[in-house]
Amino acid sequence: MATPETISDQQEVKKEVYSVWAIPPDEVGARLRKLMEGLRAEFNGPQFEPHITVVGAIRLTPDDALAKFRSACEGLRAYNASVDRVATGTFFYQCVYLLLHPTAEVKGKCAYS
Repeated sequence: MATPETISDQQEVKKEVYSVWAIPPDEVGARLRKLMEGLRAEFNGPQFEPHITVVGAIRLTPDDALAKFRSACEGLRAYNASVDRVATGTFFYQCVYLLLHPTAEVKGKCAYS
């Protein structure tokens, strides 16, 4: 007869939701902030810092998140990104957003598994 395994020795590590953002240079960020303030005033939108979502909403343990982030940052250098087009959506924080031209640098840095 098999005995049931005890799971009291096994602790489940809680997973949290993480995102990785790239912050634009100061001069670009200032221009975007001004544009966002105008849109927010006119349409009562949310307030947040201008950013590029590199990795959005993934569920990981804190240790896994830190390890993956450190690994992704190895050899990372700044690169130019250009806007492909303006898009709109229904999600509160993505009512108006910019889609980047998918260059090799952008695609290569976003591979986060």
